[in-house]
Amino acid sequence: MERREHILRAAQEVFARFGFKKTTMEDVARAARIAKATLYYYFKSKESILQELIYKEGEELRRRLLVAIKQAEGPVGKLMAYGTARFKYFRELALYYPTMSQEYYQYLPFIEKERQDFNAFEMETLEGILREGVEEGLFAISDPRLYAFLLLQAMKGLEFPIATGEALKYDGRTLEVEEVLELLLEILLYGITRR
Repeated sequence: MERREHILRAAQEVFARFGFKKTTMEDVARAARIAKATLYYYFKSKESILQELIYKEGEELRRRLLVAIKQAEGPVGKLMAYGTARFKYFRELALYYPTMSQEYYQYLPFIEKERQDFNAFEMETLEGILREGVEEGLFAISDPRLYAFLLLQAMKGLEFPIATGEALKYDGRTLEVEEVLELLLEILLYGITRR
């Protein structure tokens, strides 16, 4: 098990440095300082290495998101914690975001499955938070699932710019992720019209 983890760490570094497409099994073996035959004993292909790495990073992202929600107070706090943790950890996970967002990987069935599974996780999590807000009388929405979908689409629209840091630059100043999310949630929760 220790050697397998060592190989995965080495592969993750090589994939992050050179990209999955350009990396060979020989590159991974060299980075892990093992014979190519040893590498093939543990993994049959670089796709199988990527699959395990994506699964591990996806599980870590889900765990971190659930911890962030659990530590927050109330539905509004949970939405803010979810969004902040989501963008923060997408930036930290070396392979997960690029792999999940680039069309190049669509031919790998496990990538599409992970995309669907993560999307379902996000919908269920956001819908749960919104339902909690409805039950507490904080949110006056008729269809929490629809609002979860719309909120998720808004977050997905910010993924690439925030992951690269571009969306945080506005009129010569840098906005923090928390500030961007706070404004987004303010619009979602309260609208922009005077009351």
